[in-house]
Amino acid sequence: MASKIKKKTKVGTRVKNKFGNAARGIFTAFKEESTLIVYIFVIIFCIGFGIWLRLTEVQWAVVILTIGVLLGFEFVNTSIENFVDLLSFEYNIQAKKIKDICAAASIINAVFSVGIGFLIYLQPFIEKVKELFN
Repeated sequence: MASKIKKKTKVGTRVKNKFGNAARGIFTAFKEESTLIVYIFVIIFCIGFGIWLRLTEVQWAVVILTIGVLLGFEFVNTSIENFVDLLSFEYNIQAKKIKDICAAASIINAVFSVGIGFLIYLQPFIEKVKELFN
């Protein structure tokens, strides 16, 4: 019944609203989660380092995918933390467990991202250093 009453909006307006909501979500997440600021600085460094090392297309694809997964995990973690806070006003051991597990997932993802970074950047870095000293 509600869908019949609801006016149909144009596709362009719906897409514009979705991007607007996403932009607001990104702004809110950066405002509330200080870890994202650290990630952004590390990402900027990694991109600059990759440009200097002249990574291949496949290496860039893996780096970009890793960055996307890392940021996505952090956004999901932040949203779950906010949702748990919304549901639980008082201290609740179950809420704490949920938030701790989400934080663990985010940290595990960050650690694996660093491992992937070493695998991607180490060999080109060694070659670049050899090139500089020869």
